[in-house]
Amino acid sequence: METVKRKKEFIILGLIIVALSVYLFQRSGDRTRYTLPEVAALTASEITKIEIARAGQSVVLVRKDEHWVIEPPGVAAAPKSVQEMLEALTGLTLTALVAESKSYSLYELDDENKIHVKAWQDGRLRRELDIGKTAPSFRHTFVRLAGDDRVYHARDNFRFRFTGGPEELRDKTVLSFKRPDITAVRITSGNTEATFTRDKGADPGAPAPEEASLWKGPAGAAVNAARLNALLAALSDLTCEKFIPDRGKESFGRPVFSITLSGGKEHSLSIFAPSGADSGEHPAVSSASDAPFVLAQDQAKTIMQDPGELLETGGKKEEKK
Repeated sequence: METVKRKKEFIILGLIIVALSVYLFQRSGDRTRYTLPEVAALTASEITKIEIARAGQSVVLVRKDEHWVIEPPGVAAAPKSVQEMLEALTGLTLTALVAESKSYSLYELDDENKIHVKAWQDGRLRRELDIGKTAPSFRHTFVRLAGDDRVYHARDNFRFRFTGGPEELRDKTVLSFKRPDITAVRITSGNTEATFTRDKGADPGAPAPEEASLWKGPAGAAVNAARLNALLAALSDLTCEKFIPDRGKESFGRPVFSITLSGGKEHSLSIFAPSGADSGEHPAVSSASDAPFVLAQDQAKTIMQDPGELLETGGKKEEKK
């Protein structure tokens, strides 16, 4: 009798275990039984306009030919910044459903913190989403798609690519050239002027060689190769700290330093005295920028070489007349 009773208890216990297992399996299945929205394929070359809105601030980027501009005022956008945005938009991949509730502040997807991004192909809206904060994994970003209240994980950490305002996104390149193209450099520092020239070789159509030893200073003086190379390197892809929007290029008076580089195309840079007694920032203008701009103290120090320091010992320099 006792044995029969125990058998019944084991059977009942077994049924309970089976029922619980089935219940738990179904609960677990419910958590993963969803289908992620399909994100339409999009290539960078198809995108012609990007709009970024955040807490009352809006930035619009428009492709014009092969370049991107910020509108308004129609200034060039930094190519690297735009490329990073295009990569995030075209590579958007949802990896998991995070939440179906509308507690968006937990993910910085509320109106105060979200970044709302739209991307167009000509007049057709191709991508629209809200970008929240970076997920704890630092390999995902919380996002919401247009027309969908749910929160998703998107692959990669990309919120930072959309946080810049118009000034941060502006292309700050103010002088750019290929060093082998330059065959003459004229420097004016105060009342001193010197011209450095480089021989292009026997073939008039050949590009100038890289070797600074082929440079000659005033009256054929030998050139300090290391210093001249450093100067050309600093100028060949020069970026500014910021632009000066409220002044014209002709409003700064006489520069304390100017340099002109020739070779196919002429490039020029003029640097003025610091705007304040305690300021190390130098206003400047260049042939490659429509607006005046500011160079940091270290930049100005590197560029503002005394012409005599670019000559080997015993070299001559010209007095400006």
